[in-house]
Order: sequence, then structure tokens, then C-alpha cells
Amino acid sequence: MKYGKPLLLALLLLLPCGCQEALPEPVEPPKPSFVVELSDTDFLEKTRKGVVLLDAYAVWCRPCRLMEPHLEKVAETLQGKVIVARIDAEANREFARSVRIEGYPTLFVLIDGKTTETALGYRTEEQLLELVEKYVDATEPGPVVPLFQEEQ
Repeated sequence: MKYGKPLLLALLLLLPCGCQEALPEPVEPPKPSFVVELSDTDFLEKTRKGVVLLDAYAVWCRPCRLMEPHLEKVAETLQGKVIVARIDAEANREFARSVRIEGYPTLFVLIDGKTTETALGYRTEEQLLELVEKYVDATEPGPVVPLFQEEQ
């Protein structure tokens, strides 16, 4: 038993003590978002002036989630020229009812609170830019209609 105590001590040192646990991966600070999140309460106020690209989405909608990074890039690219906004149409039922959402994602281009163009379905960054850029420098926005329609 000449080696008994040193061997026992060595084995005890090799046992896990909790200090070998993996450290959590460093977390990057969240990047600032250039997309404005809207609700029933602030929708009209925030879309009243200027050019707005509005995405009506649902949290369960996969194409909506896939389009999020594209919206961020468009918002960053057109910062100061266009407001890029999103509204969860499922959580904001008053909005969804008033604009008669037929599917997700539904995109609206608004100029001074009036709908100029709508599009249904997933769009790439390039398609989103194409959809909204033509209205950025337009002096005459073309035919516009109220976003909210009267129920009949």
C-alpha cells in the first residue's frame, strides 16, 4: 500500500468538480433593428407621413420569418427615405380586419397613410427594393386608396 494514498489523491483530483463544465458561448450584442414594430394603437400615427413599406405578418408563418432579414436590409439601405414597418396581424386583429388580410405575408406600400401598392407572399431583398424604390423620389405617387376600408 505504498502507493495507496498518492493514487487515491490523484484519482480524487481527476474527478469532475464542476470546474470543467463548458463555459457558455459568448453572446453577441443584438444588432440594432431598422424595422419598426407597429400595433393597433400606433399604426395610424406612424404611417401617416412619408413612404412606408409595411409587412403584415403572423408569427407562425414561415415565409414571414424567412423574409425578416430581407426587410432589415431594405430598412438599413433606405434609412431616412422609407420607413420599413411590421405588424403582427394575428395579434392586432383590428388592423387585420380593417385591411382584410387574405394571406401572409401581405405587403403594403403607403404614401402619407394611403395605400399605393400591395403584394402578397414572400419577397427577396431585391424584390422588396423594387417594390418600394419607385416611390422614394416620386413627386406624384399615382393612384392612392385609403388603407382602411369601410365594412359593408
